[in-house]
Amino acid sequence: MYAILAFIPIMLAIVLMVAVNVPARRAMPWAWLLCCAVAFVFWRMNPGSLVRQTAVGFLESLTVLLIIFGAVLIMNTLSESGAMDSIKGMFCGITTDARVQAVIIGFLFGSFIEGAAGFGTPAALAGPLMVSVGFDPLAATAIALIYDSVPVPFGAVGTPTNTAIAVVSDAVVQSGGSRDVFAGEVTYSTALLMAIGTLLVMLSVVVVQVFVFAESPEKRKLKYVIGMLPFLLYVTVLFNGIYLLIARFLGAELVSLGASAISMVVVIATTRRGFLIPKDKWEFARQTFRQDQDRAALFRPRLMVKLQEALEKRFEKEYDHLDREIDDLNRQKKAQIAEILKDEAVQMLYLDQELNDYWKRQGLIRRLKRKDFLLGVPLLRAWAPYIIIGAVLAVTRVLSTLQPDSWAAAMKNIKLVIPGANGEVLWSFAFLWNPGITFILVAILSIFILRMRGVYVRKAWVRSLDQVRGAAIPLMFGVAMVYVFRNSANPDLSITYLMTGKTAGLGSMLTMMADGLGFLFRRIYLWVSPLVGLVGAFISGSNTVSNTLFAGLQYETAILVGLPQVIILALQNAGGAIGNMICVNNVVSACATTGMTGKEGRIIRINLLPCLLFSLLLSASASLIIRILW
Repeated sequence: MYAILAFIPIMLAIVLMVAVNVPARRAMPWAWLLCCAVAFVFWRMNPGSLVRQTAVGFLESLTVLLIIFGAVLIMNTLSESGAMDSIKGMFCGITTDARVQAVIIGFLFGSFIEGAAGFGTPAALAGPLMVSVGFDPLAATAIALIYDSVPVPFGAVGTPTNTAIAVVSDAVVQSGGSRDVFAGEVTYSTALLMAIGTLLVMLSVVVVQVFVFAESPEKRKLKYVIGMLPFLLYVTVLFNGIYLLIARFLGAELVSLGASAISMVVVIATTRRGFLIPKDKWEFARQTFRQDQDRAALFRPRLMVKLQEALEKRFEKEYDHLDREIDDLNRQKKAQIAEILKDEAVQMLYLDQELNDYWKRQGLIRRLKRKDFLLGVPLLRAWAPYIIIGAVLAVTRVLSTLQPDSWAAAMKNIKLVIPGANGEVLWSFAFLWNPGITFILVAILSIFILRMRGVYVRKAWVRSLDQVRGAAIPLMFGVAMVYVFRNSANPDLSITYLMTGKTAGLGSMLTMMADGLGFLFRRIYLWVSPLVGLVGAFISGSNTVSNTLFAGLQYETAILVGLPQVIILALQNAGGAIGNMICVNNVVSACATTGMTGKEGRIIRINLLPCLLFSLLLSASASLIIRILW
């Protein structure tokens, strides 16, 4: 009975968000309120304890919200400065094969954005970028969401993984374990499980492209899938090698960010030289001339477009004057202008090439000092914020690991501490170690690097605050609910446990849920565990929130059914990541950016099979790992 009672708040959240379509910002407070009511009536928690656990949950959620804000702020700063246009433009012209473009833009660039920002940003950014280079909008949306899975456990500099670890860290310490050792094992185990599925994810995308979105039977052939295998294997080995090395030696923060950044540079360089590119190209149907022209214009900075329009108006006035003086000359000039302007996109690309060639001949210092901002943000300067973030995180994480007595390691110990009534630590925050602080400082520095005007700075900050506001309420109440779940045990009430048949004090709500799940699925829990994380991400829109809700439950259940807690927590983390493929929030966001609003149901149906196949592969891989290592 207690297991069913403990599940009621979670079931309420699921029903409100899925069946009734209530936003998470409204559903989670109601779920928390019901959780408190159940804990008060049946677990007999006193009001003081409920208030205490809720307060600690609110405070703990602030550490995650700071990271979210910093990550989103960097993204909006790049967008408002025009730097993101330069980054997008870099991807044009690498190859015309849509399958290879999908890997570079959807997987590698999407993974980089996931590692830096997370929280649905990659699919919303990579989708329209693929549309701009000629993808079918529906295909671009589905592909962006499928690819936004492998990097997700380490998105926003490791937030989902670190959240899962933070949720169970007290239980690990209480059982005599080391938090740092446990964190390292969970990080690497998650990376290993996701790496095993990398090739499946990329192959799934190629199959979807060829067999779902081909415009003609000639393009719908198996040879277009088989021909991509060498290239997919090459990208998989390169990406996974870096992915696993960073997970093993540097921690969760840089796994997706570092692996995608290095892989993207290498793959773009080799792709330009035709390395392992299939001989039989596969492309989407050619768009109309006007659409091609619009796509070319998409990557021109806004100021450059305005400059061009101003020049065109000036030319019109000049030629009107000439028309009044010499009719013949006017006709000749009009013919010349008409010839020049009939293919505006080609002319602008030619101008861009000339400018790029000029700046390539200049020295590094001169390029960094470049002032001709009307003509766009130089690529090196556009990437500078991400380069700085990667360097700072890499240096601090490497130094703290290799030299425990270094200044970097000391940053972990500089904390904001809130003491409890009895002198104990109620909550502590190692603010210098929080990646969100790094993001915010780099965002401020980027104002000067990118030479932003004040109006664009304000827009970036206001938009970021508005975006984080939407995530704040569900995250705060979700974390608060987990703290009530975890700290609701009452030793004065005796019950008989389903798993052991022994009579003991009433465990926490998490313990009782774990007892119920373990009793029902003891023999097949390895196959159920990733589905729990998947459902959590589906209903909440975030792997971080899924880990917040279910990491403690998975940990407790693993103990009861006799499975390694590290592997089960990694399955929770990985399951939440692949839930991003069909997560309602992400699907709606991605569809909105590609103009596919109203097609969300079809996207979920397309992505459901790869999602479930990945879940099965996770469980099978976990089973094999346990047989070998445990």
